Amino acid sequence: MIRIAFEKNSTAIYMSHLDLMRCMTRALSRAEIPVKYTEGFNPHPYLVFAAPLALGIAGEREYFEIKITEEMPFDEIKQRLNETLPQGLKILDVFEAENDFNEIESADYRVFVEGKTTDDWKEFFNAETIPAEKKTKRGMETIDMKQEILGCETEAVENGVILHLHLPCGNRRNLSPLLVVKTFAPDEETYYTAARTGFFDEKGNRF
Repeated sequence: MIRIAFEKNSTAIYMSHLDLMRCMTRALSRAEIPVKYTEGFNPHPYLVFAAPLALGIAGEREYFEIKITEEMPFDEIKQRLNETLPQGLKILDVFEAENDFNEIESADYRVFVEGKTTDDWKEFFNAETIPAEKKTKRGMETIDMKQEILGCETEAVENGVILHLHLPCGNRRNLSPLLVVKTFAPDEETYYTAARTGFFDEKGNRF
C-alpha cells in the first residue's frame, strides 16, 4: 500500500471531499500512475483517504493511499502528481504505509479566531458544561463539548487568539473544530481560519 501525504490550502480549502477525490483521480490518470482498479461492474481507481476535511479547513499533512500495478519510484510519483495538481494542492511525500487509517483516533488543529482573547477562552472552557448541537447519523444531538475536547492551548496574537486544539478524529469519534469555533464565537460575523496539522493513534503516536 502506498501512502501519499499532501497539503490542502489556499482556494483548495473550499473543495469538497467528493471534488477532492475526483481531482486526485484525474491527477493520477494524467500523471500516468499505474494505479490498480477495483473489480466489478463499475471499476474505479483504488483510492482511500484518511478522515475527510470539512469545507473551509486547510490541511497541512493529509493522506490518501493507492495501490499500483507496477513498480514506480516514489520520487517520480510525487513529481508527476505535482505537475498535474491545481493550486492549493501539493504532494509532500510518498512512502510505504506501515499502519492503517482505522488507527486514527485524534487530530491537532490550529484555529485563529478574530476579536477573541485567551481570557475569553478560559471563561468559555471553565464553564461546568458546554452544550452544543452536533449533527450525527441519527440527526441532531446535544453534546457536552467540554467532555469531547481532548486538549487546548491558547496563543495571544494581534487581533485575536489562536487555539491549538486536540480533538477526536476517526471512525469512532469526531469533533469538528468548526463546531468548537461556532460555539465559542457564535456571532456569524466573526472571522476565523482553521487548519488540521496532524493525526494521532490511540497511544498518541503521530501518523
